[in-house]
Amino acid sequence: MEDETSDNAISGADAASEDGCISPLPAVGTKITLEVGEQRFVTTAATLTEESGFFSSLLSGRWDNTQEDGSYFIDADADLFKHILRYLRRGVLPIFYDNLKGHDHGMYLALLEEAKYFQIPRLEKWIRDKEYFQAVKVTRTALEREGVDAIDETTGTDIETDIYPVWTTEKVYVCPRNITVHRGNPSACGKTCRKVQVIRKRTMFDQQACIEGR
Repeated sequence: MEDETSDNAISGADAASEDGCISPLPAVGTKITLEVGEQRFVTTAATLTEESGFFSSLLSGRWDNTQEDGSYFIDADADLFKHILRYLRRGVLPIFYDNLKGHDHGMYLALLEEAKYFQIPRLEKWIRDKEYFQAVKVTRTALEREGVDAIDETTGTDIETDIYPVWTTEKVYVCPRNITVHRGNPSACGKTCRKVQVIRKRTMFDQQACIEGR
């Protein structure tokens, strides 16, 4: 009698699935194909559902919402979705920063709306509270060098160097080294009299800030 009851229960579940009332829940490692705009993305159910309330609901099995080819249509911007999927895959929070332009606040704002739509609390908080400011630090150093005709040095790509010549001028020329015989005669000053001011800007990325709270 127990076997018969169990068989009846399984048959009932199969029937419900066939009727379209309950869709089978994708296995954790199942490949999922998403059609976002005109682009397709292939990932796994585990990647999509670990942090996203939207995808947890979409793949819950409560609705049969797949397209004929088995993919899921997502009405979103494909270029922005790349950042959403990149985050869901590795949990690294995004930074949109350029040494010349600074932070791309337009991109942050657009991605914030996507984080809300896909219900990803950690990513939403990162952008909403502007925590990305803590991941990028800029330091500036001013140096003054004497006796320099030219500067030829190699620095890392995280350092931006600006060089500004420094000259002390009045109505009467004064030697930078205060050599009296050079007063009023700039051509009398040689290499050791010249000065330049070096301004350095260093940009530092705090990688740990992008993965904290994971």
